[in-house]
Amino acid sequence: MVYVFVQLHFKLGCMDERAKQILGRRVEETRRDLGISKVDFCVATGISRPYLDRIEDGTANFTLKVLFKIAPALGMTVSELLEGIE
Repeated sequence: MVYVFVQLHFKLGCMDERAKQILGRRVEETRRDLGISKVDFCVATGISRPYLDRIEDGTANFTLKVLFKIAPALGMTVSELLEGIE
């Protein structure tokens, strides 16, 4: 699943715009549902607050490294985080 996502959406470090929006919304909704503040999430993942803001509003490009930080902080695998995004 992860390999397929990478093949379809990552081209020279850029993700498909629709995929970024869906993934950003999923990250934000899951984080909020879990009751995790942005500050706590940034501490847990090691990503900056401005970058998290861009992720959640669907404007940030993701790397696999970032996805592997975000997913466990949300209690998910990368495959679960990317499920249904095509």
